[in-house]
Amino acid sequence: MPETQCQQALERVLTYLRDSGIDLNADTCRQVLRLVDKALTVGDGPDLPGRCIDRVPEYFNLPAMDIPPPAPPLERGHIGYYPP
Repeated sequence: MPETQCQQALERVLTYLRDSGIDLNADTCRQVLRLVDKALTVGDGPDLPGRCIDRVPEYFNLPAMDIPPPAPPLERGHIGYYPP
């Protein structure tokens, strides 16, 4: 049986939070259910999972992402084409 939009939204938000380092305890799950419920009542359209992911910062404090600089540093280049 195919998943409903609600099931997809719950799964996507829970996966996003777990991958962000948030502990998926009972309080977190209740908060996710409130988030999805709000997205269902406020928004409309086919992309419920996307609307839910957009709301995550309203409900959760996500840890800051520390993205290291590229090594070696990126430099502008070309692939060898020269104008005629």
